[in-house]
Amino acid sequence: MRNCKIAVAALVASLSVATAAKADVIQVVVAGPSQDISVGDNFNSQNVGPITSSFSIGDWNFNAGPNSEVSVLSNGTGAQPFQTTGNYLSVLGGGTENVSFSARTSFSFFWGSIDSFNTITLSDGTSYTGTQIANMFGGAANGCQLQTDCNRYVTFTDTSGTLTGFSLSSAQNSFEITNISAVPEPATWAMMILGFLGLGFLGYRKSSGTSNPTFRMA
Repeated sequence: MRNCKIAVAALVASLSVATAAKADVIQVVVAGPSQDISVGDNFNSQNVGPITSSFSIGDWNFNAGPNSEVSVLSNGTGAQPFQTTGNYLSVLGGGTENVSFSARTSFSFFWGSIDSFNTITLSDGTSYTGTQIANMFGGAANGCQLQTDCNRYVTFTDTSGTLTGFSLSSAQNSFEITNISAVPEPATWAMMILGFLGLGFLGYRKSSGTSNPTFRMA
């Protein structure tokens, strides 16, 4: 009987953890037309062409996903996100690109020529298609390249937890992003600074305890 109660308790605990894991609440905010077209970081630090190795911009880490490339201007596979400048990331048809970063409550990027076949999946498992994003602001998800209806700055916020990355995928050419928020948010910086201070203090105490002995005269 006692073993049965323990098993039931373990089952309830596991269900509670599973429920908590699914409790994340994601808020999506789409900026207005022509807003935030020059904020954040573009991909000028990377060579134009297919992505063949992992790279980082700020604390954002990009894997060498299949069928993804760094592009400039509009070409046969991607379109320059409207009103932005510099290199941008293109996830081509059948491609994926996984991005990871330090835990944060929100992240942003400029989404160029939003298409219905674009999909973003957050680290908590929540997914959005281009159509769902466009519907949030009464725009279009038909890949228009020279209209604000298909080119917007988008922010994803986890109001009940943190995010550690996302995955981009596209069934056709292309999923284009630029102007990424690759600098950790203030709360993340504060935690990092406190961590460094703590390590420094521990090192100081260890050094003080071993290299500066105290002698007492009888």
